[in-house]
Amino acid sequence: MQTMKRISSFIIFTMAAGSLFTACRKADEIKRNPANTLSDIYATKDGNGRDRLFNPRYSNDTIYFDIPYYFPEDSDNEMDLTKLILRGSVPSDSYITPAIGVFTDLSKPYTFSVVSGTGEVKKYVVMAKKVGNLTLSNVTITYTDAGGTSQEIDGVLQPSGEVLFYVLPGTVLNNTKISYEINKHSTASIANDAAVDLAQPLPLVVTGKDGVTKTYTLKTAEPIKLAYGVGINRQLWAKAGSDFGFTANNEVSIAVSGDHLILVRRTNPSKFSVYNCFTAAYVQEMYNPFGSQLSFQMVEDTVGNLLAASWAPKNAKFMLYKYKNALDGAPVKLIDWTNNNPAAIALDGGVGRRVNIYGNLDGNAVIMAPAGQSNIIFRWRVQNGVVVSQTPETLTYTGLANGATNFGFYAEAQPVSAGANADYFINYQFDIALVNGATQARTVAFANEVGNFGIFHMPTAYTRFNNANYLAIVKYVASYDLNRIHTCLFDVTNTSRLGMSSADPNYSTFNVFTSAEQNGTLNGNGTADICIGFSQNKERMQVYTLLTNGGIVAHEFTTYAK
Repeated sequence: MQTMKRISSFIIFTMAAGSLFTACRKADEIKRNPANTLSDIYATKDGNGRDRLFNPRYSNDTIYFDIPYYFPEDSDNEMDLTKLILRGSVPSDSYITPAIGVFTDLSKPYTFSVVSGTGEVKKYVVMAKKVGNLTLSNVTITYTDAGGTSQEIDGVLQPSGEVLFYVLPGTVLNNTKISYEINKHSTASIANDAAVDLAQPLPLVVTGKDGVTKTYTLKTAEPIKLAYGVGINRQLWAKAGSDFGFTANNEVSIAVSGDHLILVRRTNPSKFSVYNCFTAAYVQEMYNPFGSQLSFQMVEDTVGNLLAASWAPKNAKFMLYKYKNALDGAPVKLIDWTNNNPAAIALDGGVGRRVNIYGNLDGNAVIMAPAGQSNIIFRWRVQNGVVVSQTPETLTYTGLANGATNFGFYAEAQPVSAGANADYFINYQFDIALVNGATQARTVAFANEVGNFGIFHMPTAYTRFNNANYLAIVKYVASYDLNRIHTCLFDVTNTSRLGMSSADPNYSTFNVFTSAEQNGTLNGNGTADICIGFSQNKERMQVYTLLTNGGIVAHEFTTYAK
């Protein structure tokens, strides 16, 4: 027991000694923060809580606020500088005096101090003024081009205050007018919708409610020439079916040659109506060599020769006539063949609804025509201006996809070269694919998505422009009345892009253009067409889109970029 007492005594002594040492230790000193520099400040107004409405400008210890004359700026609510609220932040352990966060009169200089935790004081002065809105936006000029068509160019505002209108070389600006947007309380030196002459740089002065002005300079500029692909594009013109005298379901095909656009009407007899392709002005009717045999299709080669095709149901004559141009009154018969190939005789088997060509009919070319409701394509070759054989090669397409059992009534087989076994694009209701021209096997295809090619598609054109290869198609959207379409342009130079999903972030490098919607009335046959022409210097490409029972729209693409 004595042993235990000694141990207990030792423990008590040790604890007491520890308490004594602790009681003698000096408490840690709390250091005060000497920082007194304002961390942040902004202004707001009553009713907006902590919303950061107005930001400052700093100059040493002076803080400037430019307060809009009206807020919101498009309203008639004039700001009151005597009832602004300042909010901000300061370093820890410091404070602002007088306190902010309450109504403050900023109609005159306002002084406050930031006091650090050690007592150092830093003074600030706040200066506020009401300013007018000098913003200029959505500047556009409209003009009449050399063909009499109204055109529009959007201005591009530069940081320098210049507003550049990129005008393609050779463009004539007639009857030029300007439109723009400024704040409702500001004024401008040039009235909206006023005539302007942009032969020289033109100043446009905007004056705010506070009397302060800003000068913008309106200038035309030549755009940058691209080494590859399409740049600036515009709608060249758009005409309703009534402008061309459309009748129900009869306008089914278009072709372009030089300055002329040819509209095929499958009336009885068929008609080939010629229009100026830049203005849509009527020129004349072409000679029709088919008599009472209907024609649904005309196509152009790469140099402007034209091919008119007869419609050949089973056991009828399929004929192709070659025109030098749209004004040629003596076309030459190129093909005369009877559509009696057993391989093509299915539910329909007709040939001539769609014909496609690649090459020069005066040199080497490939002509392709699918047989309706089959998987058969007929191919003719032209060498040195002469048809190799009146009897076509019969190609059996082996790549039917996405549940298709045949092409349907409308399909297009578009060759991409003039070689003996030219590869080709096949475009029918269920697929768009690149096909090996030797084996007829599907090589690569568009992703099977509505975002790619709509609910239906078919008209096809292929060309090369500014070092890139393009496939143009018409896609039908929204309604199986097939009366609402978009014109789409795909860059198919790199064929690995063909399977790109419309959700891919790089999709715009593949689908480089999709037009606004073009529409018409019920189009039960689902017919439309697309063709491509060029200006003489090949710096502009025109894409024409026909919608049966709708009209024709022309889009122009250039080798220039803004």
